Amino acid sequence: MSVESILESIEKLTLLEAAELVKAMEEKFGVSAAAP
Repeated sequence: MSVESILESIEKLTLLEAAELVKAMEEKFGVSAAAP
């Protein structure tokens, strides 16, 4: 899977889906995506 294909998938998300994706990534990787 290329970075380009990942970006294309993310582009198709709704705002709600994008928020859920960020939350899931934060939980999975134990990080916060909040701006400093």
